[in-house]
Amino acid sequence: MSANTHQHTTSAKVLTAIHNIPRRVRSGTLRAPRAAGKENDPGAPSKFAALPPIPEPRAEPARWAPAADGRIVLKVWVPTTDEVWKVRVPAGTGLAAFRARVEAKLGFAVCFSAVRAGILRSVVDEGAFREWVRERVVDGRNTLLTAHRLELQ
Repeated sequence: MSANTHQHTTSAKVLTAIHNIPRRVRSGTLRAPRAAGKENDPGAPSKFAALPPIPEPRAEPARWAPAADGRIVLKVWVPTTDEVWKVRVPAGTGLAAFRARVEAKLGFAVCFSAVRAGILRSVVDEGAFREWVRERVVDGRNTLLTAHRLELQ
């Protein structure tokens, strides 16, 4: 008779493990009295008083400033291939030279657009390109120039 009881206990353990049935366990913590008002004690030290103030976001112009050789990093996002390219060019480069460099790297003709002040604008002339280069670092981040493929194959 004891063999059947042992087997019944074992099968219950197996079923509990297989079906993830929680075992019934009595906990002494449920019957223990709780400390009343522990969190609201005015004499207790506050855990928030020791937190340091949140630092202000700081711009890091040195990170995206021209390197020692006078080259800057311009990030180009290509939605057609879903890639981001970092292109290192001389600081005074123009739109035509930059476009030729990007087209040579990608293998197809592109036109550019960028988000400036929350508005999507085309970068089609030299003035717009130089303005974007001058204002490309926002809150310490080098923003993207979007390269749109002109001809689909």
